Amino acid sequence: MKFASLRKAFITASILIAAGHMDAALAHEYTGITIGAGTVDTGASDLAVVTCAPGTDYFEAQVRDRASSVPGLLVNLHVVKGNQMKTIADAVSGDTNYAPFIQVKGGAGEYYIAVTTTTAGIRVFDLNYHCKANDGSHPDTDISVIQVN
Repeated sequence: MKFASLRKAFITASILIAAGHMDAALAHEYTGITIGAGTVDTGASDLAVVTCAPGTDYFEAQVRDRASSVPGLLVNLHVVKGNQMKTIADAVSGDTNYAPFIQVKGGAGEYYIAVTTTTAGIRVFDLNYHCKANDGSHPDTDISVIQVN
């Protein structure tokens, strides 16, 4: 009886561990991206296109500015698909929190994402993004960087 209980516990633990690894595998995150190193008197911008596979209902993304706070210098995230656009700024630089997710409900296809700064200056940011279905699943997601500035 003890062997059966241990075996059941081991199988349950294995399933939970595997589920935890699956969540990590479904995460899409770029970290430690430097922006603004080549700009002098204007804000900087990085541009990418994310392709969401069939089964996608919406795309969501969030940004975190990891650099020390500089008055008036913020990192912004823009998501565009067709005639829809959402924008958010990480209003608190250097903390451990992401800005809230922004969502664009455009189904499968290409979503353009841009990360910009409000003025000249070097920032280091993290980007977290997902193509998602309404049931919470993650259809395939591909990203291609178009511009780095």
